[in-house]
Amino acid sequence: MKLLFIENRYKTYFYDEICKHLEKEHEIYWIVQNPKFLPQTGDIYSIPFPSKKTKINKDVDLSYILESDRQQQFFNKKANSYFYYYHHKINTIIQRLRPDIVIGESTAFHELLTINICRTLDILYLNPSTCRYPIGRFSFYQYDTLTPFGGSNQILSKEEGYNIIDNIINRNVKPDYMKTVSFSRINSISDKLKMITSYYSGESYNTPSPWIKFTKERKKKKHIKLWDKLAISSIDKNKFSVLYPLQMQPEANIDVWGRPYRDQFKTIQKLYKQLKEGETLYVKPNPKSKYELSEKLINFIKNNAGIVALRHDVSMNSIFADIDLFVTVTGTIAIECIFANKPVVTLVKTLNNKAANCIYLKDLKLLQEQILKVRNHDFPSISKEEKFDFLNLLNSTSYKGIISDSRSDINCVSSNNIIKTLKAFNSVMSN
Repeated sequence: MKLLFIENRYKTYFYDEICKHLEKEHEIYWIVQNPKFLPQTGDIYSIPFPSKKTKINKDVDLSYILESDRQQQFFNKKANSYFYYYHHKINTIIQRLRPDIVIGESTAFHELLTINICRTLDILYLNPSTCRYPIGRFSFYQYDTLTPFGGSNQILSKEEGYNIIDNIINRNVKPDYMKTVSFSRINSISDKLKMITSYYSGESYNTPSPWIKFTKERKKKKHIKLWDKLAISSIDKNKFSVLYPLQMQPEANIDVWGRPYRDQFKTIQKLYKQLKEGETLYVKPNPKSKYELSEKLINFIKNNAGIVALRHDVSMNSIFADIDLFVTVTGTIAIECIFANKPVVTLVKTLNNKAANCIYLKDLKLLQEQILKVRNHDFPSISKEEKFDFLNLLNSTSYKGIISDSRSDINCVSSNNIIKTLKAFNSVMSN
């Protein structure tokens, strides 16, 4: 079987460890956009950076992908001709190789281009990523969606399942991606130097200008201070409360999987317009806020009654019980609400909406219908047995293992984790 992997900086080294085993039975190929991160296995197709003399034909519509590109949306990248250059190069490689499966993330622009090409050519593209719950597991998501491909079909015992549910409800566990990562000062400096040298050697397509990055970081700190100056720490229990937890950006979770709602400022504006007197929209920032906080969002909250900012130091634990209705695009909070039987609506349809108490809201104009159900105690709830069934749905469509990189989680390249993830990869290959 032909397997094509897509380079994604430090994640490349994790997949390289997997490939050392897979290459015994499969043909391994790579498409590398950034030559600073070269794998050691398989045949490598390293795409040279385009030069000013390179002739580029914009003969394909890539506007859909441009919407989700970090450089275009967050780092002031003006030109976009490189999109068409890389689309042509990647398409040529894939047409020549005709891989059975392409494996990569759905984050960087060259990955999104690859997904687009694979969809057109009917080639399966898989994005291995955490399934959030149960912890220590991941799913192979298809293309740029949250639709799992395959699964372990493993069913938990009731004792184990109910224990996991109780820990989620009591917030004794948190998803793998939320765990604190500590970088040594040496590794942090080394990483920054690698990014800077990468940029000045020609990789300005996924790597932002150091000056623009510095400016954005300075603005971010300013916005966090402005936000917390405006924000409060508690919920008014005398009014109906709707909570929208901001999702960190840039992040595939919202920019790609939640693409129609990737502009969170506009989403919050629309949510606010649906509320009536006596209803309050609370906006909770991500504890690791990045560029989703903006002056226009801060000013909007400041100048409108009925919408309230919560401080960064307000934990979800402290307000969870006091919220009447949660609204999220693709956030983990949906799963936590399902098990706690807290009313939640999502703006993108995912596996979570298989649970009867997690409603997919097709249109924000339908929000009042759900608010009325909550007020009248008609919002769906699920039984203990149904929670157990939903947990097993998450468990059976996922596999044991941690998908990460050695910079974020050194344990991901441990022999134990490689054995687990390799078993999952082999299961997918056999299917």
